[in-house]
Amino acid sequence: MGYKRHSFAFVDGSYNAETHTYGWGGFLIDKFGHKHILQGSGNKVALSKMRNVAGEILGASDAIQTALKLGMKELTIYYDYEGIEKWITGKWCARKKETKQYVALAESAIKNGLKLYFKHVKAHTGIPFNEEADNLAKKSVGLG
Repeated sequence: MGYKRHSFAFVDGSYNAETHTYGWGGFLIDKFGHKHILQGSGNKVALSKMRNVAGEILGASDAIQTALKLGMKELTIYYDYEGIEKWITGKWCARKKETKQYVALAESAIKNGLKLYFKHVKAHTGIPFNEEADNLAKKSVGLG
């Protein structure tokens, strides 16, 4: 898949319906091969209504913010939820406050010199890095 050309991240989201908790998981591998875990959760009402999509957005946002903190110039984000790319490329219109914030973050990162690339991977197909991101997302909401 060509992961080692430059830094990359795998991100995924999850949702626990019992606790109304959304979460994300994944990791970023920098150009030196160092692995940075991306993981978190929350239960804000507006985001909880988005279920796992909230986690998908926050996972990609975490990857972008981590790349900026590390001073990276390029990042490929591997994702299995198509909105992660389509909101940024304009193929989908960001209408909700949360999706608009995601787009604003990415646009700001791009203006500050971060080249973003996106690669779609099919969910639950045995791709080890994507399965790892999925497991981290599930754990973040108490499902793993």
